[in-house]
Amino acid sequence: MKLVGIKVILFCCLLLSGSQSFAYLRRPELSMELTLKKPFYQNGDMMQFEVTFTNQTDRDLSILLPGNQTKGKRILQLQVFSVNQDTHYYTKVFENPLELEMDTSILGSVQFKRLRAKESVSIPLFVNDRVNARKNIYSNYAFPDFNQGTYQVLAYYNPFGETLAPYAFQAYDFEGNNIEDTLNPERLQMDASGIYSNYVSLTIYRLNSDAFMEIDHDTCSDNCRFCRHIEKEQWNRVRKDIIHRVDNIAEHQHVRFLFHGPDAVLSSLPAYFSRQIVFDTENGLEYKYLTWQIGKIHRFRSFIHKWCYWIFHWNAPLHLSDTKYFRLISIQ
Repeated sequence: MKLVGIKVILFCCLLLSGSQSFAYLRRPELSMELTLKKPFYQNGDMMQFEVTFTNQTDRDLSILLPGNQTKGKRILQLQVFSVNQDTHYYTKVFENPLELEMDTSILGSVQFKRLRAKESVSIPLFVNDRVNARKNIYSNYAFPDFNQGTYQVLAYYNPFGETLAPYAFQAYDFEGNNIEDTLNPERLQMDASGIYSNYVSLTIYRLNSDAFMEIDHDTCSDNCRFCRHIEKEQWNRVRKDIIHRVDNIAEHQHVRFLFHGPDAVLSSLPAYFSRQIVFDTENGLEYKYLTWQIGKIHRFRSFIHKWCYWIFHWNAPLHLSDTKYFRLISIQ
């Protein structure tokens, strides 16, 4: 019994000294998940990663996404590791340079994205898309030739090098202490050294190897008219397909990615908004903008209504606007 009593006393002492024995760990307010469309590639193949950010708080908060950034430091980086299967030791073999090398003739910057509580947003990263590498930030990633084998890839996100970062984030140090004097609940709290995603497996194989090739499971058929028009870059037909035939645009095999829509549009009619989309054509990836019109003003009816009121002081029973009008007007 005496030995049991001593153990209880020691356990209580450990509990009381716990605050001095352990660092103050904070639950991350922003999580990041990395996925890879398929795990098997040859050197030089174009690879499609996707990064999903999730606001893990109960507050509506803004984050920064690469947007059309063309200069400065990269806020999202890919790192590649080889793994010793015997010792499970990870060795970094490559990382994308943090300093961007892009065409700066067109000004660009990161963009704000408002996330509601528990909301997520995804963006693509196209590796080895050399045609678009200097023109589009999402294709400004390239891997060197790796030896045949399986590698682990993760994404590293650090927006604090951006001038806009103080408007969206507050940093804390490695001990969990706020770097600024006051805590602002309107800004997202993040480790000053950035955050990392999970690891995903990437297998590099040679053409004559016995590597298992994963088959893409797409929702559309092999003779899909919409995908055929995309592949042939028949944009007028693609526009008509979206208007009249296609509902789930992002689920077709020749649509590589459909970006998130705007956080808000003007309340006055008509209003317009665009979404960026990436098509897979016979000449490679094509970045386009789909522009929609919301609402419609019937000009001729409004003209008749106005003259009827001026002449007869009578409100003509005409339907002057259509708030349910929603139509794709251009692909550019």
